[in-house]
Amino acid sequence: MQAVASTPTAAASGRLPSPSSSAEPSHTALASSSTDLSQFLQPSFDASVYVSSLLSAVDSSLQPRNAAASIPKSPSGSHLHLPPTTSSGRKQGISLSPISPTNPDTSSRKQEQAQEDIDLSLAISRLNLAIEELDRSISTQVTSHAPALLSRTSALSTMQSGLGATRKGISALDAEVANLRRKIHDPFIRAQELQGRMKIYDSAGDLLSRTGKVVGLARRLEVQMEVLFSKKEAAGEKEGDGEDAVVGQVHGGDLSRAALLISELTSLLNSSPASPDEPALTQLKMVQYLLPAIESSKETVVNYMEDMIVRGLRDLSPLMLGSSLQTAFNLGTLPTLVQDLLNDLTEVVKERTAAAFNLDTLSRQLNSPVPTLDTPTNYSAYRRKGTADAGVAADQQRMIWGDVIWKRLESLLVVEMGAVCSKVYLLEKVLKLKTSDSGANFLEAALQVLGDKPSTTFWLTLSQSLQQQIALTTEKSAWLAQLLSSGTSAAGEGYTRLLRIVQEFFGKIGVYTDIQYSAAHQSAETVILVKSLGGLEKTYLDRSTGRIAEVLPQATARRAGMGEEEAEGIVRLIANVLDATRFDPLLSRAAVERCTGLADQFAGRVDSTVAKDAAGRSYNASLVRFSYTLAEGLRSLAAEQDLTQVSTAAPSVGSGSSYVSTRLLTSSNLLTSTIRFSIIAPFRTQTETAISTALAKMHAQLSVHSTPKSNPEKGRISIDSSSGTSSYATETCDLLWSLRDRTLPLYPPSIAIHLAQSLARTTLESFLLHTAILALPQGGGEADRAKLRLATDMTEVEFALTQLVGDTPSPSASTANGKSWVEEKEGKTLIGAPVDAKKVSGALKAFRQILFQSLEEMEKDGEKVGRGELPRLILVLHLVARAGAVDSVLAKIGAVKGKGAGAKTEVVSWILQEVSSNGGKEELLLEHIQQNLPNDLDASISQLIQHLLKPSSS
Repeated sequence: MQAVASTPTAAASGRLPSPSSSAEPSHTALASSSTDLSQFLQPSFDASVYVSSLLSAVDSSLQPRNAAASIPKSPSGSHLHLPPTTSSGRKQGISLSPISPTNPDTSSRKQEQAQEDIDLSLAISRLNLAIEELDRSISTQVTSHAPALLSRTSALSTMQSGLGATRKGISALDAEVANLRRKIHDPFIRAQELQGRMKIYDSAGDLLSRTGKVVGLARRLEVQMEVLFSKKEAAGEKEGDGEDAVVGQVHGGDLSRAALLISELTSLLNSSPASPDEPALTQLKMVQYLLPAIESSKETVVNYMEDMIVRGLRDLSPLMLGSSLQTAFNLGTLPTLVQDLLNDLTEVVKERTAAAFNLDTLSRQLNSPVPTLDTPTNYSAYRRKGTADAGVAADQQRMIWGDVIWKRLESLLVVEMGAVCSKVYLLEKVLKLKTSDSGANFLEAALQVLGDKPSTTFWLTLSQSLQQQIALTTEKSAWLAQLLSSGTSAAGEGYTRLLRIVQEFFGKIGVYTDIQYSAAHQSAETVILVKSLGGLEKTYLDRSTGRIAEVLPQATARRAGMGEEEAEGIVRLIANVLDATRFDPLLSRAAVERCTGLADQFAGRVDSTVAKDAAGRSYNASLVRFSYTLAEGLRSLAAEQDLTQVSTAAPSVGSGSSYVSTRLLTSSNLLTSTIRFSIIAPFRTQTETAISTALAKMHAQLSVHSTPKSNPEKGRISIDSSSGTSSYATETCDLLWSLRDRTLPLYPPSIAIHLAQSLARTTLESFLLHTAILALPQGGGEADRAKLRLATDMTEVEFALTQLVGDTPSPSASTANGKSWVEEKEGKTLIGAPVDAKKVSGALKAFRQILFQSLEEMEKDGEKVGRGELPRLILVLHLVARAGAVDSVLAKIGAVKGKGAGAKTEVVSWILQEVSSNGGKEELLLEHIQQNLPNDLDASISQLIQHLLKPSSS
């Protein structure tokens, strides 16, 4: 056992040094040894656990922390487990240090020495057990890991042989790479070096070529500049390109050729090198020597070009302007040059416009302040001395200022703006006509920078400048605002005079421009300029139509009571405004829009001011008279606009009557329809309803049910003067007489004529229909008395109707316009229009004759029946009523929807409506009546009805 544990003991003794191993042991070493020995003296000491901890510590030192695996406990160490020592008298730890000589108790020291010996022997025995366990564990570890170690050793030997082959392959590959480098890489590097040198040679050649071009062009430019200033002989002039602009000794063609050379030189000098390393041409001394001459030539060409442009615009020479623009195009500065020219011209427009409206400068020139408007003088100012003299002086001052301002405006527009406009249009015309050799149009090239045409820019600038300056100046001076808009009594006509100056300007520039300003067509440019004066136009129209705008609202006031005279005054005012503005198409349109707009506003207020009660008929009639006179006046003005030729207008301004007349007619028609629907139509409806209500009482007073049967004699009525007429007839006649004597005279004659005829026709048709469907007694005295009374009533109604239509003259051309005020369109009625006294008498006379005829007499006159003044529908209904079947027939055709007098009124209204909707034709109603006749109808009546219903008799 000692031999087996010799080696571990030595190892353990190295871990646990003895007290004699060192001559001078440190205190730390002694403490550590004491601690190690104390572990073996612990009662719970386990050799297997101790060995496992030792092996784990060794493994953890040889492996990573996360890969360390605990060594399993040896199964053979379980039998070496010693029971814990129970001796309580022994100390838990021993000390191996020498005995202290200071201990005086020898016996106790010996006991301690003996105890230490026992502990040492126990520790050694346990250490031997641990060593044996460690030996077994090592043997177990070696035995368990031997196959893996052998396999790793075998793999290492195999890998070593593979590594040798790999080293040989890598050596061969290195040899091949070296061979390829010698064959490919080195020639490639050489080729790169040669290519770089070739680029240098190419750059040098390109630089030399461009330098040669620059030198050649510079020499050509030098020769061209010499030719530019040399005087051409006659032979040389014949060899030229034809006409050429000349400024001094400089010809435009030579100047443009020099400009082309300068442009080529500039493009060459400004071109970027082919490579970054290549120097620019301007860095070459040879080129630097040529630069001053090139710059001098360019400056000379530009100066002559600008001089030629100025001369061309001043003299309006297209040839000189074209040569200068060609030079600018060759230089590549055409868009910039045109933009600069246009900026200069527009700046001139702004400066001249501002100077013309500069009142401060004008005040210094005239040495007088700006005039002011007259202020209302009070009594104290009137009594003050010198008031009259001051007023005369102020009028003279205003007259002087007005003359100067009008002269300034005329000079500004006609002279100065005319000159600028001619220059702008000449510039645009030359740009439009000029084209380069490559086909590029000069105007298109300039528009890439300008955006708008030069002419458009000019008109916009002029319009904006005028509008701005007029707004600023009129805001400062109220007198100038009045002078330019409505004019003053002392100086000028106001806005119309300004428009005549504008028209003079249009006439002057019309020679060399394509603008038009006439009634038929206004160019967009002219409209832009005239519309810029819109503020002055509005003020002028406000003053011109001020009286119209004041009177028309008063016409709708009930207390005003305006009529024909006031309306004629409005028409005269409108005529004056149209006459004053007829010379200008745009002003004429604005004036007619303002006037008709006021008339339309009046028409819009009519409906809300119409009196709805009967007491307001007088006011309604006055409103009709005013509106009728106004509308007919507008219609007359429209006719005058179509017929009258403008003789005082400018030559470029034609007649603007087409639009004006159309607008006047539209306003007149609007006023007509408004009065018709708001006043005339309600009046007609109310009157027709009253008459129809009165006539409906006929059935209650004359029908068979109204005659007393108990005392027939009591129902008899004589036809002498003491008997009188029926109450319905009296009421109807009273209504007609009231129309004739009181209502219709309030209306204009033409409206009264057509209104009387319309009401008379409606009354006659209603009366005939009521009498036709009246149920009279069948035979005997009662029938005769009813017929006599009906004849008497018919006579009274006939007299009233003939008086209504007889006093009014027949419609003529002068009164034809009144029909549109009464009826929107001419409708077809049962009694054809027009209705006069003859037609009324004829229809009623024919019905009276039929009324008193018997059936036998009617059969004898069969050929004459239906050919008179009465419509066939009246005769058929009368015959059906004689047979007593009228109610049943009307009920079958849908005419009767009730009972009593109201039902009869509805029947008459329905029949009239059906006839009107069928275009005045009664055939459809007659056909319905024929289909619904009763079968037991009297043979004579049936025969007469069939005779009337024959198509041939129509």
